[in-house]
Amino acid sequence: MTSSTFSRLASVLAPALVATLVACGGAQQPATTPATTEAAATVVPPPAAGSAATGAPAAALPKTPGPNLTPDGVVFNFRAEGKGKRIFLAGNFNGWNPSDEKFLMKDDDGDSIWTITVKLAPGSYQYKYVVDGQWTKDPYSPGDAPDGYGGRNGQFDVK
Repeated sequence: MTSSTFSRLASVLAPALVATLVACGGAQQPATTPATTEAAATVVPPPAAGSAATGAPAAALPKTPGPNLTPDGVVFNFRAEGKGKRIFLAGNFNGWNPSDEKFLMKDDDGDSIWTITVKLAPGSYQYKYVVDGQWTKDPYSPGDAPDGYGGRNGQFDVK
């Protein structure tokens, strides 16, 4: 094969190979959109038990498993039995950091539902929970996508 023929063949096959790798999840990390950068995510502190000025109870967070879109942000809930667990939320909104203290989930009321609220810009997001160092797909995510390592990520959209 001449170098000219090889060059033409490579120019035709290279885009197809890249498209195939992307489609099958062969990339090292899931693709992100411009709206899914680290700067797009802000962790919202949990509501206070009640307002000091009015004595009114704070609005209750949703307890439904998975990501819950609310006016205050996306409330992530994950059920895990046992005390002393460290559960982090990792996704394309925080650089897939499995131990980012800002994304450490809490179970303040001891009901085995670990929660965090994250303010996200409109876009498409992928995520997993990291339970005591083990990456775990959310079985309640509204969608999923290949994680690039033979598993699946949870996936959802913020409008």
